[in-house]
Amino acid sequence: MVKLFKPLNVVVVLLVLLLAMPLLTKNSYLLGVLILANIYAVYAAGWDLLSGYTGRENFGYALFIGAGAYAVGFISKVFPVQAWLSLPVGGLTAAAFGLLIGIPCLRLKGPYLALATLAAAAIAERVVMIFSGVTGGEEGMIGIAPLSFEPLNSYYYSVIFMAVSIGILYLIGHLPEGLLLKSIKQDETAAEAAGINTTFHKVLAFVVSAFFGGAAGAFNAHYMGYVGPDAVLNSTISLTVIIMAVVGGTGSILGAAGGAYLLTLLGEFLKRFGDFHLLFYTALLVLVVLFMPKGMINSLALKLPGPGSEPVSRPVSGPGGHSGQVGPGRAGGRQ
Repeated sequence: MVKLFKPLNVVVVLLVLLLAMPLLTKNSYLLGVLILANIYAVYAAGWDLLSGYTGRENFGYALFIGAGAYAVGFISKVFPVQAWLSLPVGGLTAAAFGLLIGIPCLRLKGPYLALATLAAAAIAERVVMIFSGVTGGEEGMIGIAPLSFEPLNSYYYSVIFMAVSIGILYLIGHLPEGLLLKSIKQDETAAEAAGINTTFHKVLAFVVSAFFGGAAGAFNAHYMGYVGPDAVLNSTISLTVIIMAVVGGTGSILGAAGGAYLLTLLGEFLKRFGDFHLLFYTALLVLVVLFMPKGMINSLALKLPGPGSEPVSRPVSGPGGHSGQVGPGRAGGRQ
């Protein structure tokens, strides 16, 4: 817990900065980028709960994002419900897909699980195209009511949604459940030998991960006012979420979310370089993988000492009754 003190202080400062951003700038484009960064932060953190904690790579996360988004689209066409109520509906829809897919897919390991989840997302995208009369096909579904018609309110809603979602995911990750998930990643056989029902916990992580992906997808649908395969079901979205989590750092929730902010803002900055922005983007990814395998955010967090992280000297009774000091590398011998 000591190592988490300073990083959490940094998180609080950044959250306050996000809340104060509309007071610091009137640039509506920048606020729009930050709204997308808030949404992608939830995507990345949700993906990290399953893949970062259990080591079971999900390459089809766009399926859950799309499930939540399309649930909102269908609801807006049939039932005139409050926009905020559709967020948990989107999350529960995605969680149901997570349960249906997780039970059979989590029996697979390694690249087979990654391929199975990638195939599931591709099949979902194809189904949307086939039943275009219901889903809107390539054109998607438009006219989805926003959470607020005031852009400033939409920004604050995105910050609140992000903070609550990541806070819950962070809490799960640092409760005993999170430790169980990490034990599965380290050695599933040993975890089973210790009496842990690894199948139950993996499926639970899959469902919770899917829930937050679906809820964020639903939020995105309200913000964009549109849902379509290119916006929520494309495999590029899954890969983008994975890259964000890996660059920030997996297995910590905050690292994955930080990677989402970093790459979203960096991507916007590099667009001014035209086609060269892809070169810079790729170079950064390679450098992080080679020199910061734990991720940029996680690596920086490990370098932030918390209170009590310095060795503490304590008096002990030395030879002859003299008191000595035990410090680093000392056993309390002669002075």
